[in-house]
Amino acid sequence: MISELKEVDIDLIIDARTLFNIVYGSNKKPLVNKVLKAGDMLVALTELNAKVLVHCSEGVDRTPFLAMVYVSKKYDMSYEDAYKFVKEKRPQTVFHWDWVEMLGPK
Repeated sequence: MISELKEVDIDLIIDARTLFNIVYGSNKKPLVNKVLKAGDMLVALTELNAKVLVHCSEGVDRTPFLAMVYVSKKYDMSYEDAYKFVKEKRPQTVFHWDWVEMLGPK
């Protein structure tokens, strides 16, 4: 795996699970401040032409959620428009509007 990442020149890996509080079972909630900071960090890193891999165990809700926050910040889009963009690129995305509401207005 590491050699494959080196081949595609990945500079940094973010584990999306670290941005969520898993209370019990599958009950997970985003740690809003961490998610928003991670979104800001992703914008800054891409402005430096860094290649960042956002990873999670299943990649169906936490990873796309962080991608949505990044797209929203990077392209000054509403969360709804950013979600549509991410969903178009990754149709298996499971979205949680309650998570978006936790972020506040955009």
